[in-house]
Amino acid sequence: MSFTGFYRETFEFLFEIAFNNEVEWFNENRKRYERFVRDPLRRLASSLMEDALKVDPNFNPNITTSVSRIRRDTRFTYDKSPFRNHMWIGFRYPKTRISESCMIYFEITPDGYSYGFGLYSSTSEFMQAYRRRVLADPQGFLKLARALEKKGYSLDGERYKRDRFPDAPDELKPYLNVKYFGWGKRFSGVSDLIEPSDIEERLRAEMKVMKPMYELIRSVQMSVCDSNDELE
Repeated sequence: MSFTGFYRETFEFLFEIAFNNEVEWFNENRKRYERFVRDPLRRLASSLMEDALKVDPNFNPNITTSVSRIRRDTRFTYDKSPFRNHMWIGFRYPKTRISESCMIYFEITPDGYSYGFGLYSSTSEFMQAYRRRVLADPQGFLKLARALEKKGYSLDGERYKRDRFPDAPDELKPYLNVKYFGWGKRFSGVSDLIEPSDIEERLRAEMKVMKPMYELIRSVQMSVCDSNDELE
Protein backbone atom coordinates (compact mmCIF):
# COMPACT_ATOMS: atom_id res chain seq x y z
CA MET A 1 0.00 0.00 0.00
CA SER A 2 1.52 3.31 -1.06
CA PHE A 3 1.51 6.53 0.93
CA THR A 4 -1.18 9.01 -0.09
CA GLY A 5 -1.30 11.15 3.03
CA PHE A 6 -2.29 11.00 6.68
CA TYR A 7 -5.80 10.82 8.12
CA ARG A 8 -7.75 13.18 10.33
CA GLU A 9 -7.73 10.31 12.80
CA THR A 10 -3.90 10.50 12.86
CA PHE A 11 -3.97 13.86 14.56
CA GLU A 12 -7.05 13.10 16.63
CA PHE A 13 -5.15 10.19 18.15
CA LEU A 14 -2.08 12.33 18.91
CA PHE A 15 -4.30 14.95 20.52
CA GLU A 16 -6.20 12.41 22.61
CA ILE A 17 -3.17 10.55 23.92
CA ALA A 18 -1.86 13.75 25.47
CA PHE A 19 -4.90 13.67 27.78
CA ASN A 20 -5.06 9.90 28.14
CA ASN A 21 -1.41 9.10 28.65
CA GLU A 22 -1.96 5.75 30.28
CA VAL A 23 -1.06 2.20 29.31
CA GLU A 24 -4.64 1.00 29.69
CA TRP A 25 -6.00 3.68 27.34
CA PHE A 26 -3.27 3.00 24.78
CA ASN A 27 -3.92 -0.73 24.81
CA GLU A 28 -7.62 -0.07 24.19
CA ASN A 29 -6.69 2.21 21.27
CA ARG A 30 -3.69 0.32 19.91
CA LYS A 31 -5.42 -0.55 16.61
CA ARG A 32 -6.14 3.14 16.01
CA TYR A 33 -2.47 3.95 16.61
CA GLU A 34 -1.25 1.25 14.24
CA ARG A 35 -3.70 2.09 11.46
CA PHE A 36 -3.67 5.88 11.57
CA VAL A 37 -0.25 6.79 12.99
CA ARG A 38 2.37 4.06 12.78
CA ASP A 39 1.50 2.52 9.42
CA PRO A 40 1.22 5.79 7.43
CA LEU A 41 4.57 6.91 8.82
CA ARG A 42 6.13 3.61 7.80
CA ARG A 43 4.67 3.91 4.31
CA LEU A 44 6.05 7.44 3.99
CA ALA A 45 9.47 6.35 5.28
CA SER A 46 9.50 3.50 2.77
CA SER A 47 8.59 5.84 -0.08
CA LEU A 48 11.32 8.32 0.88
CA MET A 49 14.09 5.84 1.64
CA GLU A 50 15.53 5.80 -1.89
CA ASP A 51 15.84 9.59 -1.85
CA ALA A 52 17.34 9.56 1.65
CA LEU A 53 20.00 7.09 0.52
CA LYS A 54 20.90 9.47 -2.30
CA VAL A 55 21.74 12.04 0.35
CA ASP A 56 23.74 9.52 2.37
CA PRO A 57 24.04 5.88 1.26
CA ASN A 58 25.08 4.92 4.80
CA PHE A 59 21.69 5.68 6.33
CA ASN A 60 20.02 2.74 8.02
CA PRO A 61 17.65 1.27 5.38
CA ASN A 62 15.47 -0.42 8.01
CA ILE A 63 12.01 1.17 7.82
CA THR A 64 10.91 0.03 11.27
CA THR A 65 13.82 1.71 13.05
CA SER A 66 13.45 4.84 10.90
CA VAL A 67 10.07 5.56 12.53
CA SER A 68 10.01 6.64 16.16
CA ARG A 69 8.40 4.58 18.87
CA ILE A 70 5.41 6.07 20.61
CA ARG A 71 6.50 4.52 23.91
CA ARG A 72 8.93 6.79 25.73
CA ASP A 73 12.06 5.71 27.59
CA THR A 74 11.41 7.24 31.00
CA ARG A 75 14.37 5.80 32.87
CA PHE A 76 16.35 9.04 32.86
CA THR A 77 13.62 11.69 32.65
CA TYR A 78 11.53 13.59 35.17
CA ASP A 79 8.50 13.23 32.95
CA LYS A 80 7.28 9.68 33.50
CA SER A 81 4.35 9.79 31.05
CA PRO A 82 4.66 6.57 29.06
CA PHE A 83 3.74 7.82 25.56
CA ARG A 84 4.61 10.60 23.17
CA ASN A 85 2.00 12.78 21.48
CA HIS A 86 4.29 13.38 18.52
CA MET A 87 6.03 11.03 16.09
CA TRP A 88 8.78 11.30 13.54
CA ILE A 89 10.71 9.68 10.74
CA GLY A 90 14.48 9.90 11.18
CA PHE A 91 17.02 8.85 8.55
CA ARG A 92 20.30 8.20 10.34
CA TYR A 93 23.23 5.82 10.65
CA PRO A 94 22.72 2.35 12.17
CA LYS A 95 23.46 1.87 15.86
CA THR A 96 23.63 5.58 16.63
CA ARG A 97 21.77 7.51 19.31
CA ILE A 98 19.11 9.82 17.91
CA SER A 99 20.37 12.77 19.96
CA GLU A 100 23.89 12.49 18.52
CA SER A 101 23.05 11.48 14.97
CA CYS A 102 23.34 13.71 11.95
CA MET A 103 19.75 13.00 10.99
CA ILE A 104 17.20 14.05 8.40
CA TYR A 105 13.78 14.11 10.05
CA PHE A 106 10.08 14.68 9.49
CA GLU A 107 7.91 15.15 12.60
CA ILE A 108 4.18 15.39 13.19
CA THR A 109 2.39 16.78 16.25
CA PRO A 110 -1.32 17.11 17.03
CA ASP A 111 -1.44 20.54 15.37
CA GLY A 112 1.61 20.94 13.15
CA TYR A 113 4.67 19.42 11.54
CA SER A 114 8.31 20.12 10.81
CA TYR A 115 11.26 18.75 8.87
CA GLY A 116 14.97 19.37 8.58
CA PHE A 117 18.34 17.95 9.60
CA GLY A 118 21.13 18.34 12.10
CA LEU A 119 22.52 17.18 15.43
CA TYR A 120 20.49 18.00 18.50
CA SER A 121 22.89 16.96 21.26
CA SER A 122 26.31 17.65 19.79
CA THR A 123 29.51 16.86 21.63
CA SER A 124 31.86 19.73 22.46
CA GLU A 125 34.48 18.01 20.31
CA PHE A 126 32.21 18.10 17.28
CA MET A 127 31.21 21.72 17.88
CA GLN A 128 34.85 22.78 18.07
CA ALA A 129 35.60 21.02 14.78
CA TYR A 130 32.47 22.55 13.20
CA ARG A 131 33.50 26.07 14.24
CA ARG A 132 36.99 25.54 12.86
CA ARG A 133 35.45 24.49 9.53
CA VAL A 134 33.20 27.56 9.44
CA LEU A 135 36.08 29.91 10.21
CA ALA A 136 38.39 28.20 7.72
CA ASP A 137 36.02 28.91 4.81
CA PRO A 138 33.50 31.54 5.94
CA GLN A 139 32.28 32.46 2.48
CA GLY A 140 31.80 28.83 1.48
CA PHE A 141 29.81 28.19 4.65
CA LEU A 142 27.71 31.33 4.27
CA LYS A 143 26.86 30.35 0.71
CA LEU A 144 25.39 27.08 1.98
CA ALA A 145 23.62 28.75 4.92
CA ARG A 146 22.06 31.47 2.78
CA ALA A 147 20.88 28.94 0.22
CA LEU A 148 18.97 27.20 3.01
CA GLU A 149 17.60 30.45 4.39
CA LYS A 150 16.31 31.47 0.96
CA LYS A 151 14.32 28.24 0.95
CA GLY A 152 12.76 29.04 4.32
CA TYR A 153 15.03 27.12 6.67
CA SER A 154 16.08 28.56 10.00
CA LEU A 155 18.88 27.60 12.35
CA ASP A 156 17.58 25.83 15.46
CA GLY A 157 19.60 25.28 18.59
CA GLU A 158 20.36 26.55 22.07
CA ARG A 159 22.43 29.72 21.92
CA TYR A 160 25.00 31.03 24.36
CA LYS A 161 23.76 34.02 26.36
CA ARG A 162 27.00 35.89 25.74
CA ASP A 163 29.06 36.16 22.59
CA ARG A 164 31.77 33.50 22.76
CA PHE A 165 33.45 34.69 19.55
CA PRO A 166 33.89 38.48 19.77
CA ASP A 167 36.61 38.51 17.11
CA ALA A 168 34.60 36.60 14.50
CA PRO A 169 32.85 38.44 11.66
CA ASP A 170 29.35 39.53 12.70
CA GLU A 171 27.73 37.58 9.88
CA LEU A 172 29.20 34.33 11.26
CA LYS A 173 28.30 34.83 14.92
CA PRO A 174 24.76 33.39 14.74
CA TYR A 175 26.24 30.14 13.40
CA LEU A 176 29.08 29.98 15.94
CA ASN A 177 27.29 30.91 19.17
CA VAL A 178 25.21 27.75 19.40
CA LYS A 179 25.68 24.74 21.70
CA TYR A 180 24.10 22.40 19.14
CA PHE A 181 22.12 23.02 16.01
CA GLY A 182 19.94 21.89 13.17
CA TRP A 183 18.23 23.45 10.19
CA GLY A 184 14.49 23.15 9.89
CA LYS A 185 11.07 24.37 8.82
CA ARG A 186 8.00 24.41 11.07
CA PHE A 187 4.37 24.57 10.00
CA SER A 188 1.18 25.25 11.94
CA GLY A 189 -1.83 23.18 10.96
CA VAL A 190 -2.02 19.71 9.46
CA SER A 191 -4.66 20.04 6.74
CA ASP A 192 -2.07 19.78 3.95
CA LEU A 193 -0.89 16.44 5.36
CA ILE A 194 -4.31 14.79 5.15
CA GLU A 195 -4.89 12.69 2.06
CA PRO A 196 -4.64 13.51 -0.72
CA SER A 197 -1.36 15.19 0.28
CA ASP A 198 1.74 16.22 -1.66
CA ILE A 199 4.03 16.01 1.40
CA GLU A 200 5.94 13.06 -0.05
CA GLU A 201 6.88 15.02 -3.18
CA ARG A 202 7.73 18.06 -1.10
CA LEU A 203 10.07 16.08 1.12
CA ARG A 204 11.80 14.56 -1.88
CA ALA A 205 12.54 18.06 -3.17
CA GLU A 206 13.58 19.29 0.27
CA MET A 207 16.17 16.53 0.67
CA LYS A 208 17.97 17.93 -2.38
CA VAL A 209 17.97 21.34 -0.72
CA MET A 210 19.34 19.91 2.53
CA LYS A 211 22.07 17.81 0.95
CA PRO A 212 24.95 20.34 0.56
CA MET A 213 24.86 21.51 4.19
CA TYR A 214 24.18 17.97 5.42
CA GLU A 215 27.33 16.81 3.63
CA LEU A 216 29.39 19.54 5.28
CA ILE A 217 28.08 18.65 8.75
CA ARG A 218 28.60 14.95 8.16
CA SER A 219 32.15 15.51 6.89
CA VAL A 220 32.98 17.38 10.10
CA GLN A 221 31.52 14.54 12.15
CA MET A 222 33.56 11.99 10.23
CA SER A 223 36.76 14.02 10.71
CA VAL A 224 36.18 13.90 14.47
CA CYS A 225 35.64 10.13 14.33
CA ASP A 226 38.81 9.69 12.28
CA SER A 227 40.82 11.76 14.77
CA ASN A 228 39.56 9.66 17.65
CA ASP A 229 40.47 6.46 15.79
CA GLU A 230 44.03 7.74 15.28
CA LEU A 231 44.37 8.36 19.02
CA GLU A 232 43.33 4.84 19.95
